[in-house]
Amino acid sequence: MNSTLVSSSSHKEAENPTSKQALFFNYHEFSVTKYADLGSDQETEHGGDQALCITHFPNVYCALGSARFQETRLVRIPRRFEQTVDVPAFSTQLPGREPAALVDNANSVNFVPRGVYQGQIYGMSSVSPLSGLMSDSEFQELVETINEYLLKAYTSTAGWNLVNSILDIFTFHLWSFVAARVFENPLLVLEDYVKTLNASPEFQERRLRLISPRKSGYLSVCSEKRQNF
Repeated sequence: MNSTLVSSSSHKEAENPTSKQALFFNYHEFSVTKYADLGSDQETEHGGDQALCITHFPNVYCALGSARFQETRLVRIPRRFEQTVDVPAFSTQLPGREPAALVDNANSVNFVPRGVYQGQIYGMSSVSPLSGLMSDSEFQELVETINEYLLKAYTSTAGWNLVNSILDIFTFHLWSFVAARVFENPLLVLEDYVKTLNASPEFQERRLRLISPRKSGYLSVCSEKRQNF
């Protein structure tokens, strides 16, 4: 089987071979060369150009061995650090759309099963099963909304944080107790947003669930997907 995999950055390098700019990719994914071909139980070593790209992961947010653990997988969306390292901000690109993603020229936008690793089916590109459930625009809108809440919560010069800090100083920190009951904390509003999404007909029909970024310490956004691939 001849591989059609290339990095999406190769086209940019061809246009500007002297460019040394670092390009973003999903740093959660990794590749393996020892796996079983589809329809086989025997693991064999494959060439580097036939490596599987691991794009979905065990559900660490439920009990090991539980039915939910067996039935679901996680797709992890990474943080981006180009703008700031102080405010969490996540990639608005579906896995496989990043500038340095591994793409399959023949199936650039689809998750295509190629082999089995540790009992799970994977493809050879950076495209994950999530691409079959959400469009680029849907995904971008979702992550941009999350990023907006985080920006409001973590920007120290934002009006919400600035007023809170000043009042907290003048009231000897008593304001914090009052503010928690009077004003909406953007992080708590984000939690409500996640709950609303998960209860929506769109997510229910797709058997899709968003894991609150709080559970990962705001290091990644995780989408929980029922296995049917």
